[in-house]
This record gives sequence, structure tokens and C-alpha cells, in this order.
Amino acid sequence: MARPVQSSSPEGGSRPPPNVAEAAPPPASEAQKAKSVKLSPTDSAEDAAVRVFSAALDHFEANVPTFHAAQASESVHQMRVGLRRLRAAIGLFKDALTGSALDAARARAKEIAGVLGDARNWDVFHDMLDGGPAQALAEEPSFHSLLDALELNRAKAYRAAREKIEDAGTEGFLAEFRKAIAERDWTVAPGMAEEGSAKDFAAAALTKLRRRVLRKSRGLAGRAPEERHELRIALKKARYGAEFFESLFPDAEHAETFSAALARMQDGLGVYNDMETANALLDGIDAENDAALKASGFVRGWFAHAAQAGAAHAKKSEKRLRKLKPFWE
Repeated sequence: MARPVQSSSPEGGSRPPPNVAEAAPPPASEAQKAKSVKLSPTDSAEDAAVRVFSAALDHFEANVPTFHAAQASESVHQMRVGLRRLRAAIGLFKDALTGSALDAARARAKEIAGVLGDARNWDVFHDMLDGGPAQALAEEPSFHSLLDALELNRAKAYRAAREKIEDAGTEGFLAEFRKAIAERDWTVAPGMAEEGSAKDFAAAALTKLRRRVLRKSRGLAGRAPEERHELRIALKKARYGAEFFESLFPDAEHAETFSAALARMQDGLGVYNDMETANALLDGIDAENDAALKASGFVRGWFAHAAQAGAAHAKKSEKRLRKLKPFWE
């Protein structure tokens, strides 16, 4: 099967961003993961936002050259993660900063991520087939029809992703939000521009995120798929918040353990979401390709059987969440 090759500031305003790089890092030959955000005890909450927003943009932009060079699935994933981190960060700082520039950036990031998400969904579906029913269906003609349909849809999704990344509107969004960050084009809540306010803001924000996770995890094993998905989103936001703010607190090892635990739980719940998405993709294939119906039914059954094994994981996740101690208290 054909597959995308795997590869590995403007001036302005009364105050410049604190120690934010003026240019994105040079192009890399492999997809780039998010880099750590380094905050200082003297940072205000506004300073912290500047650093976090800039880091998310850097993450997205660092993966654009790799995508252009190789159309690598991992670069699509990392660009999407960068935009998710940006959206999460803008939401996280909503009690400290408000303004139309932030609202516009969050909306544009969601729009671009949605297009990239379509390509990512077909990549994940491909991997799920490879890691599961592909061997059992190797000699089944309808499975090859299914694979052909998958590749056709994935090629379309990648073309749409490339067009969105190359679109002048995307470049304009990045430049406009960089400018907004440099000029601090937002309204700051009382006390959020004061030196050292970042740490207290971070502790309050992380506590709020943790409470949301705990609330949504109650009775996890019996929750409906959409409720598990909501918990996964809450876990993701809590993990991003922990990663954004961990440098403000002394116990780095505890912070890393906390984030890693959330990531494992998020990945475990992601299996459910991937199966729901795969079934939706199969619906589209079935509607257009009768030749794939037999294999499609087998694949659905395979996924349903795999999902049953997730109940035990859900129970363990709920227990682990309640035992996971905050690193910011």
C-alpha cells in the first residue's frame, strides 16, 4: 500500500516578550515534538502566557518543512498537536487574558487542526488495520478493496492538509498571532501582570484541571463512549497544563511522573476514540464501496472485541487518577 513516507517577532508594543526566540528553529529532517517551556519564578501570569503561546507556535512551525519535504504522517501529527496545545493554552489563560486576537487565534487553530485531523484519522485507521485484522484478512479480496478505499481517502485528506498549510490564510494567522503576542494585544486581568504571579496562577489552574479530570473519571468503566472521550480531552488539557507550568515548581521528577501518568491514561482512552473514529470512516467506505462490505464487517467485529478488553483498563485508570498527587501543592 502506498503510504506517506515516515521520517523521522515582529516589533511593537510597550513591552517585548520575555526571552522568546525571534525566529523559529532551522528546518529539521524529522518531525519535532514539543519542547519544554522554561518559566521563571519572577514571571507574571502574562509573561508565562507569552512563553507558552510562542512555544506552541514554534512547535507547529518546526514541523511544516518536514511535511513539505516528505508528507510524513508524524509531521501531520505534530503540527496538529502544536495547534491543540495552542488552543489549550489560550483556554487555560482565559481567566488572566481576554481579547479578540486570542479568540481569533483559537478559532483559526481549531480550523487548521480539523483539516490535519482528517489526514491523521486515516493514518491511525491504517495503523489499526496493520496492527490487528490485516494478517487474518490477507487473502480476503474484499479487504483489498477496503485498503484501496482507505488509500484513496487518505490521499484526498493529505491533499487538503497540504492546501491548508500552503494557504495564505494560514501564514497570515501565524504572522498575526506572533504580532499579537509581541504587542501583548489583549486585556490583562487584575494582578496577572504582576511580577511572580505566574506560580499562583499556575497552581490554581492546575487544581481546577485536576478536579475536572477526577469528576469526569467517576464510574469510568460504565461510561458511554462520548463520556470517555470527554475525560480524554480533560486529561489532555491537564497534561498540557502540567507541562506548561512544571518549571515553576521545585519537584521536577514528580512533575514528570504526573504528566507521564496522565499521558498513559489518555493513550489508553484513545483506543476507544480511535475505534469510534474508525467505525465512522468505515461507514463512509461502506456507503461508496460494496466490494469492501465483507471485510468491513469483520473489521468492525474485531474492533468491538478489542474494546471489551478496555473495561479493566478503565477501572485501573480511575484508581490511578485518585492516587496521583499534585506536584504543585
